[in-house]
Amino acid sequence: MNPILLYFASGESLYPGALLLFLAVGISLCTLPRWPRPLLNIAAWMGLILMVMACPPFSWTVDAIFGASFFLWLVGRSSTSATHAWLSLRVASTAVLTALLLVLSTVEFLHRRVPVIRGEASDHLVVIGDSISAGLGAKVRPWPDVMQEVTGVEARNLSRAGATAADGLALADRVGSDDRLVRIELGGNDLLGGEESGIFARALERVLAKLAVPGRTLVMFELPLLPSQVGYGPIQRRLAAKYGVWLIPKRFLMGVIAGREATSDGLHLSDIGARRMASIVAEVLSPVLKSQIGVPTTPATRP
Repeated sequence: MNPILLYFASGESLYPGALLLFLAVGISLCTLPRWPRPLLNIAAWMGLILMVMACPPFSWTVDAIFGASFFLWLVGRSSTSATHAWLSLRVASTAVLTALLLVLSTVEFLHRRVPVIRGEASDHLVVIGDSISAGLGAKVRPWPDVMQEVTGVEARNLSRAGATAADGLALADRVGSDDRLVRIELGGNDLLGGEESGIFARALERVLAKLAVPGRTLVMFELPLLPSQVGYGPIQRRLAAKYGVWLIPKRFLMGVIAGREATSDGLHLSDIGARRMASIVAEVLSPVLKSQIGVPTTPATRP
């Protein structure tokens, strides 16, 4: 897969974009000669584009307020009028846009960290997902098999190649009452298939409602997004909060896929990718996994 697309899908372009726009807003407060002003506009638009391509999963209301504040700031700073109304517009739009940049970047940065998972300890892991966990063919072992071999913790892999969120309910029916730790990996095929976000939301909620029982810990990777699929992000976070699901930031999944020789076709894991994924999952779940021979570490899991 194109490394530029992987970078945007990881959400990491939000921070350089916010910084570039923040600098453009700050510099606009200074008295500048006429010639650098177009460059300032270019920098502001580039910053906005980087932020949009990161697909931060904010609500549509927040997105609308941010877009309006950017537009008003751009109009206000481009005007040469010195009337009280224009001066008020410049001051207000600059203050609002600056505050939004700081608050939204901080909020999203807090989501960038790996949560310390808490819950009842389990001596095994159950995985329900699609082909990233199920693997393709017999040549490459799925990452749950690799994790079981390395850590000594049983990993029951119920994943199925091609599974969508709608298929997740049938997979969830196979999770037993003694399964206390479940890793969910659904939604990738919905994204690739262009499924409407509302249909995805209803399907995922049915799965989580089925699995969310007292004493069970649910873990899910955030889905990597592009602008055409940004609606999936708020849905995933909202449902995770509703059903008590631990969300692992999408940059970790993208860190595996983007690694050297980590995939066979740009998406499905190779042997190297399966080992990296097993390493990340084992380290993230280590607080709630009972017995481990030795959890491998990887720089990708460090904040």
